[in-house]
Amino acid sequence: MNLDSKKAIRIARAILAGDVDIEAPRRRGYSSIPVFLAGLGAGLALGVLFAPHSGEETRVYLADSARQGLDKAKIKGEEFSRRAQEAVTRGKEAITRGKEAVSETVDTAKQSAKQSYYGEKTNVS
Repeated sequence: MNLDSKKAIRIARAILAGDVDIEAPRRRGYSSIPVFLAGLGAGLALGVLFAPHSGEETRVYLADSARQGLDKAKIKGEEFSRRAQEAVTRGKEAITRGKEAVSETVDTAKQSAKQSYYGEKTNVS
């Protein structure tokens, strides 16, 4: 199909004017509920026919799988909590070291200023 610009403009005008229905035609007379129920029945039948284990074995397997998943989630949560606590501890230690460094710098600056002020004043007299 060769589509030139004039043909594209005519098609766009027709669509915008409402002369062309761009939606897919809908099936009339069929409800989606019977189709859904038929699919559900087929799925149940196939599930029963091809189930690898009996119902009790499947329930035990699902319960064990759920329990293992919860155990893994608990372990991961505890590990995350431990790592977060370690990070908080390292952060507190870094803040303490920073405070000490600032305090030492301020004390050194005070001593230097006093020494400079009083030392020069004493030398002048």
